[in-house]
Amino acid sequence: MKRKIAAFLITFAMLVCTYGTIPMVLKLDDNGAPKAEYGVLDISNWRFAEDGIIKLDGQWEFYPNQLLSAQNFAEGSVSSLQMIAVPGSWSDRMDTFGSATYRLRIYNDAEQRMYGLKTLSIPMANHVFVNGQSIGSSGNPSDDRSYDGRNKPFAGFFTLQPGTNEVIVQVSNYDFPASSGIIHSIYLGYADQIGKLQSKAIAYDWIRLTAFIMVGLYFIGLYIQRRKDTSVLMFGFICLFIGTFTAYRGERVVYELIDFMPGWLFLRIQYMSVIAAGMSLSLYVYTAYRLFCSKRVIRFMLGLGCIMLIGYALFFSYFQHIALQPVTTFYGVFPIFYALYVFVLAALHKVEGSLYLAAAAVSLNLYAFVQNLNIYFFVPLFTFPPVEPFMFLLMLTLLMSLRFSNAFKQNEELSFQLIQADKLKDEFLTKTAHEFKTPLHGMMNIAQSVLEDHRYPLTVEQKENIGIITTVAKRLSMLVYDILDFSKLKQGEMTVNPVPIHARSAIEVILKIFVFMTGGKPVQLINSVPQNLPFVFADPSRFRQIISNLLDNAVKYTEYGTIEVGAAEKDGMIVIFVKDTGIGIDEQDLSVIFEPFKSLKVDSNQSFGLGLPIVKQLLELQHGEIHVTSVKGEGTVFTMSLPSAGGSTEGENPENRGGEIESSELRNPVEHGYSFVTPYVSESKGTFTILVVDDQFSNLKVLIDPLERLNYTVIAVKSGEEALQQMEGGHSIDLVILDLMLPGLSGFDVVREIRRKYSLLELPVLMVTASIQPEDKIVAFESGANDYLPKPFNVAELKARVKSLLIMKESVGKTVDLEVAFLQSQIKPHFLFNVLNTIMALSYTDVMKSRKLITDLADYLRGSFSFSNIQKGVPFSNELALIQSYVEIEKARFKDRIQIEYEISEAVQSVMLPPLLIQPLVENAIRHGIGSRLKGGVVRIKGYEAEGHYWFEVEDNGVGLEQERLRQVLMPDPGTQLTSRSSVGLQNISKRLKFMYGTDLSIESEIGIGTKVTLRVPFGS
Repeated sequence: MKRKIAAFLITFAMLVCTYGTIPMVLKLDDNGAPKAEYGVLDISNWRFAEDGIIKLDGQWEFYPNQLLSAQNFAEGSVSSLQMIAVPGSWSDRMDTFGSATYRLRIYNDAEQRMYGLKTLSIPMANHVFVNGQSIGSSGNPSDDRSYDGRNKPFAGFFTLQPGTNEVIVQVSNYDFPASSGIIHSIYLGYADQIGKLQSKAIAYDWIRLTAFIMVGLYFIGLYIQRRKDTSVLMFGFICLFIGTFTAYRGERVVYELIDFMPGWLFLRIQYMSVIAAGMSLSLYVYTAYRLFCSKRVIRFMLGLGCIMLIGYALFFSYFQHIALQPVTTFYGVFPIFYALYVFVLAALHKVEGSLYLAAAAVSLNLYAFVQNLNIYFFVPLFTFPPVEPFMFLLMLTLLMSLRFSNAFKQNEELSFQLIQADKLKDEFLTKTAHEFKTPLHGMMNIAQSVLEDHRYPLTVEQKENIGIITTVAKRLSMLVYDILDFSKLKQGEMTVNPVPIHARSAIEVILKIFVFMTGGKPVQLINSVPQNLPFVFADPSRFRQIISNLLDNAVKYTEYGTIEVGAAEKDGMIVIFVKDTGIGIDEQDLSVIFEPFKSLKVDSNQSFGLGLPIVKQLLELQHGEIHVTSVKGEGTVFTMSLPSAGGSTEGENPENRGGEIESSELRNPVEHGYSFVTPYVSESKGTFTILVVDDQFSNLKVLIDPLERLNYTVIAVKSGEEALQQMEGGHSIDLVILDLMLPGLSGFDVVREIRRKYSLLELPVLMVTASIQPEDKIVAFESGANDYLPKPFNVAELKARVKSLLIMKESVGKTVDLEVAFLQSQIKPHFLFNVLNTIMALSYTDVMKSRKLITDLADYLRGSFSFSNIQKGVPFSNELALIQSYVEIEKARFKDRIQIEYEISEAVQSVMLPPLLIQPLVENAIRHGIGSRLKGGVVRIKGYEAEGHYWFEVEDNGVGLEQERLRQVLMPDPGTQLTSRSSVGLQNISKRLKFMYGTDLSIESEIGIGTKVTLRVPFGS
């Protein structure tokens, strides 16, 4: 606060000291020349050679609303003579808009000689005559608005006769409402004196104009190259607007460039340049010295400036009214005074370049002082040499140069530190990688020596395991070399290891990951790569990096539409394109997007960074190239090409192609030599069956061995298609271990297919992959995976995760068994009451039937309660006996309304089935199917074998079910509680079929026609 007060006092003192010199300046400007009295000026005693030029100030004859010539005065045809003070406005004698004539008689007793007159501001058109001869004009005065107004100062030369000489000035003004007439002095002197004065005035104006314009353009250009510092732009605008104002003040040098400018436009530009300069100065002070500024003051200045700009542009005559002149004056000087205060305050805080700021403050104060002397005290601008604007520009330019110099020094220091840190980092990576290389090579050499040691021959399984160790060690060695490649990239020594890649599968996996990176935007990702496209010959990790970088740019700058990845073979190359419907790239930027660290300012966020340069370098390393085409607002297409590995990829993996792919042997020699036939099925039958899916034999082997040691049955396949075939092939699978990157169907696709049939609890899926990106995990879980295990993994962790998922699966089975127990307990008292009533009635009419019905009821009850909750299966013949007992009871109750037809093959009699699998279907058909019809109906029970399965069908011609009701029974909405025996029974049967056989319950129903329920059990289950 003390510094603010001090800054205010210093600023006030500077203003008092400066403006307190006005009387002195005015006195110095007065050289004691004679003044005109009553229209006559006597210069007979004035020595021009010694005393200099004089001002034609004093009382002039004034003739309002008339344009008179020397002839009018000679003829005596003049009237309305008045006296008026010059310089000054005629606004107190007549309306500001109009025409008038000034007349001055000059008495001279010297000899005849060439003289000159120098005019300043006589708005808006004037014509000067001496002794009846025209010596110059500015515009064309007229009695109406058809005049040509421009108010440009000029110098005229003439011969002054001994005796009385007549000076007539015709003036017209219909544009400038503030003042009219001879408002600045007219200078008289010898011709050479006036010529020098005119040359000096024009030179001073051109010097000011050139200095401001050049500096302004320089700083605006500097801002274009370095957009971080807005104060640079504001300073450039200050200089441009002050330069514009200079061109429209003083000698009006703008007319030297634009001779045809009308007066109304001239005045608007003149005043608007003042307002714009004030606004720019306010913004410069705020952006350069924000800590020392008041936001309220800046906002007030900007708001008032906007109002005044609009006012001068649209309502000039009103804003130039005498009542609003103080507002214009205030806005012309207040930004300068406030900037002066801020500069002083910043200097007191000893900010960077305080000395320059202090000098700039003094220069700015002097510049404002000179302009105010000209405007309010009619002191010509050429009275003072143009030192103060140069000082102001020089000081602020030096200040900004100091800032840039300091910033450059700081950047040099930071760059040096970064270079040193980068070197340390590279050294650390290189040394660490080299430290890894030695033990890895030792591991591989020891493993190789064990394989080749004929003294101690190994078993086949031991050779396979050591071979896998060698392969894994080689892959880890490749990872070490990748770390070394990181440091080589900057040296241009990056290496790649191309192998045949199934492009569609690799791109499909990447696209699925990028689905979750669209941020919910309406963007569709399309994989148009043909399935039968030949393999692309590229480094797998670099290939993924290239595609990911291109997709990342496409997703970032595409708000809606499509992003398509397609490919084709052309001239031995695989041409891959990434096409989006995003914002596009400007044509002039297409040539630089592959350069490092290029940022394209299409919007505030668009920047390609290093991604595209890396893509270009990686492609060139692999004998490929990349091109880009783009239309602004329509989208961008990146087209890259890589060598083709040849051959068809349809349903084929490169590792299954034997010696056809030589590079595969070079890349993974042990991998190429080790293989087995898929699908692989464990010889021993374990407690659980696990399906393992991976496209590399070594990875399958790593998974098979520990799982078989845990007494699990393992089925191993190499593709997603094979995995789905095994799911449909009759195997009861308890867990799926799935790799993400698979040829053909990716791991994501396989999981989605599994989840269409099985829930997360019915068939758990463990995703195992080398990809450890967070997006991969998100996509895996969203696709339906239960768990995620990144490679390389610890075998103990694998076993723990597998056990956890199998325990969950087993708990689901126990839940199903408990539902069977629930079914057993659901023999309703109402059913027993009806059966007993039927037996009692028959005991009076038909004792034999009554006895048989008692026997059937006993058999039914014994069959219903004989199953243990944990019993896994009973022969179908037992289930059939239970069905027949139940049917006989219902037939005794409903007589001819129930008809049962059996078509049971002998082959299915001994099939082991879970208890209560078919009887609930028969009960449901009788009670809810034909039982709901008055005339009853027929229930057909079939059992046969076909297509590797045992088939069981229960069909009735009852009332049928609506499709919505059927959906609710089989797949109830979450939170819906179903307590009826039929609903729980159907759901339980469906769960047990999925859990035990991997099959499902099929129900076909139509209202009024009936219902058919079909289930199937695979052979050998």
